[in-house]
Amino acid sequence: MSSSSLDLGISTLKEIMIHPIVMAGGRGERFWPYSNSKHPKQLLPLVTRKTMLEDTLDNIRNFKKSTPGSGKAPVRLIIGKNLEKPVKALVKKIPGVAVVAEPVGRNTAAAVALAARLIMREDPQGIMLVLTADHAIKPPEKFAQAMRAASLVAAEGKSLVTFGIKPDRADIGFGYIEVDGAAQRQRVEGLESYAALRFHEKPDKATAQTYVDSGRFFWNSGMFAWRVDTLWAQFQKHQPAVAKIFEAAGDLNPKGRNFAKQLAKIYKQLPEISIDNGIMEKADSIRVVVPQFSWDDIGSWAALERLHPADSQGNRKVGQVLTLDAAGNTLFAEEGLIAAFGVKDLLIVQTGGVTLVLPKDQSARLKELVKLAQQQKALAKFL
Repeated sequence: MSSSSLDLGISTLKEIMIHPIVMAGGRGERFWPYSNSKHPKQLLPLVTRKTMLEDTLDNIRNFKKSTPGSGKAPVRLIIGKNLEKPVKALVKKIPGVAVVAEPVGRNTAAAVALAARLIMREDPQGIMLVLTADHAIKPPEKFAQAMRAASLVAAEGKSLVTFGIKPDRADIGFGYIEVDGAAQRQRVEGLESYAALRFHEKPDKATAQTYVDSGRFFWNSGMFAWRVDTLWAQFQKHQPAVAKIFEAAGDLNPKGRNFAKQLAKIYKQLPEISIDNGIMEKADSIRVVVPQFSWDDIGSWAALERLHPADSQGNRKVGQVLTLDAAGNTLFAEEGLIAAFGVKDLLIVQTGGVTLVLPKDQSARLKELVKLAQQQKALAKFL
C-alpha cells in the first residue's frame, strides 16, 4: 500500500479564505411528530440542551478560532423560506452568521450552487466547507482537525473532497463510498485521505456487512470541501443547465434590493437534484478524508438508541415514562406521561398533540405516514 504525506501545513491556511456553509433547510420528516415543518429537527435540542443548529455553529466557531484564515468569512446558513424567521431569531446574537433563504426547496445541488455563486463574487478561489445542521459531531477539536485536513486537500484545486465516516456497524440507512485503499493514499493533519472509486446507494443488510468487512467502504456523511472554482467547473461540466441559469442571473448580491426577485426567478428554472447525484457521482476526481470524530446523522428515531442508555429491560426513555413488563421500547414524552404495559419493541412518541405508536423495525417507513397525513387538510396543524 503506497502512502504519502501532503506537503501542506497550517501556514498554508493563512493564505486562503475558508467559507463555511451550513445547509439547514430540511424538514426532518423521519423525526415526526417532534420534528415538523415549523420546527424541524435542526431547530430542536435532540443531542444537547441547545438546538442542533447551535451545536453545529459551536463546532464551526471552535474551528475558526483554532485555524488561520478561517475567521474572516461569515458562516452562511442556507435555509428554506419557511424557516427564515425562527432561524434569524435563533442566530441574531451570534456574530459572523449570514442567513440566506431559498424561495423554494430544490434539493442540495441548488443550495450548494447558490452558496458557491455568493462566495465566488467575493473570493473566486476560496475554500467552501459544506456542512449540515442536523449531525451530532464531537469532540470539537476533532471536528476542527477534519475541517483543516479537508481544506488543505481542497486547496490544491485538483479534487472535490468529502468526509467518509469509518463504519462501526452494517447500517442500511446510509450511502457508502468505496475508496482505493492501495494507491494515492495520503496523510494530512494526521488523518487518512483516499481516492474515491464510486458511491453506493443504501444497501441491504448483507451487502452492508460485506462493505464493513472489506475495510474499503465509508459512510457518506453528506459533508464536503472544495475550492469554489473547482466545484463550479464540475457544475459546468456535469450540470450545465444549472450553471447557465445561475450565470445568466448576473451578480447575486444578498444585500441588493432585487436579490429575492433574482432568486425566485432562478429557482423557478432549477431542477430538483441532490449534490450527490448531480455532481459527486460524476466528478472527475474525489478525495475522501476520514475524520476521527464521533458522528451520527440523527436521521431517524432509531438514533435515540445510540444517544440514550437503556434500562434493565432494554427500554430507552426520554421525559415522563412509566413501564411495566415492557421491553426493548423507545419512549419519548415531550408532554404528559407515557405509560407502557406489556408491550415490546415499540416506538412511542407523545408531542405536540400527537401520539405516535409503531413497531421500531418499521420506523424507516414513517415518511409514508407523514405523506398520508399531508393528504388530509384537517391534520395540517400537526405537520
